[in-house]
Amino acid sequence: MKWAVRTTSDLGPGFVLAPERHVVLAAAAAAGGVSLEDLVVERIERVSAEETKRTVVLDTTHVKEGVLDVESARLAATAAKSQKKRAHPGDVLVSRLRPYLRQIAYVHPAALGGERVLTVSTEFYVLAPRKEPIAWLVPWLLSGEVQAALSAAQEGGHHPRVPRASLFALKVPEARCAKRKRTTTTLERALEAYYAAASELRRAMT
Repeated sequence: MKWAVRTTSDLGPGFVLAPERHVVLAAAAAAGGVSLEDLVVERIERVSAEETKRTVVLDTTHVKEGVLDVESARLAATAAKSQKKRAHPGDVLVSRLRPYLRQIAYVHPAALGGERVLTVSTEFYVLAPRKEPIAWLVPWLLSGEVQAALSAAQEGGHHPRVPRASLFALKVPEARCAKRKRTTTTLERALEAYYAAASELRRAMT
């Protein structure tokens, strides 16, 4: 039997001692379906701290259970001290920090409140569609099996985060893919109604 010796100085994106990540990657490789990386690309466009003064900045508290809370982000606006990421309508936000908080949402145009684009914390993975709309991925990303996989893959103690490799290695079941158009249509209509109702409620409260 051959042994390989590694030290903590060898740790990095390509070599991680945490066994949970390897369990998730192995399970993803064995699972049937379409790789998430075949459906989306990561949007990595950065916005300078100076530019964010003219935008609404969403942090992880403004994204939950598929929904964006742009109004709270607008009311809580403070001067950004670091670069942020840009998100566009049609993107999906996935928080890499504390995945058990379910901070995942679709960027629906109705949520933007007049904004053409959003600026978001660098704690988000911003997923953009390769070809077809990706709203249908949100229910899958919030499903029990995916949440369990993300939870197992997280690394770090005080601020556990999901590595990019673990997220993009996930496989979307064929059954989900087969219903992508219907799920996207249903979700987009429901979110449009939700944001319209939220806007009407805000007006009634003023």
